[in-house]
Parts: sequence; structure tokens; C-alpha cells
Amino acid sequence: MREEILKAVAQPPKFLFAPMIPAIINLGVQFPVLFMAIGVADVNPLFFIMTIIGMHVFIAAMGFKEPHLSTMMQAYGQTNKISKNLYAQKGNKFGP
Repeated sequence: MREEILKAVAQPPKFLFAPMIPAIINLGVQFPVLFMAIGVADVNPLFFIMTIIGMHVFIAAMGFKEPHLSTMMQAYGQTNKISKNLYAQKGNKFGP
């Protein structure tokens, strides 16, 4: 069991050499825009395919620089919540 934990921490999940969450967000945003542009404006899909590949290469480069980019995004999403302080103070307090 210890080996599985170390492997998960040392090797975060990747999708075609890019961190998993940013790569899926990239595809999840660009594919609907691609299909809407083809349907509405009759745009050449080659342009969008090049932007998808270009952004994926950029995300992969950022993933080589910081392999835990997906984990950092998840942690930021959990800590970027506005908390209600019990006493009037500046900043967010995570405890009472």
C-alpha cells in the first residue's frame, strides 16, 4: 500500500504528457467552440485543431515545469472560499 501512495504522489496523472485537469479543461472548452464555429460561421476546423494542439503543447510545457499543476489547481479551488470571521478582522481566517 505504501508503494501505491508514493507512486500517486511522485507521478501525478497525465493526459498525453500534460497534467490531467488542465488538459481536459482545454479540450472541454475548445471542442464546443470548434463545433459552434463550424455550425454557425462555417469556419475551417484546421484553425481550431492547431489551437488545440498549440494549447496542449503549452500545457505540457507548464506540466514539465510544475508536475503537480492539477493538484495545485484543486487546492486553490478549495482554499479560495470566502469565510465568515467571528470577529471583525482583515483577511480570511480558516479557524475560529
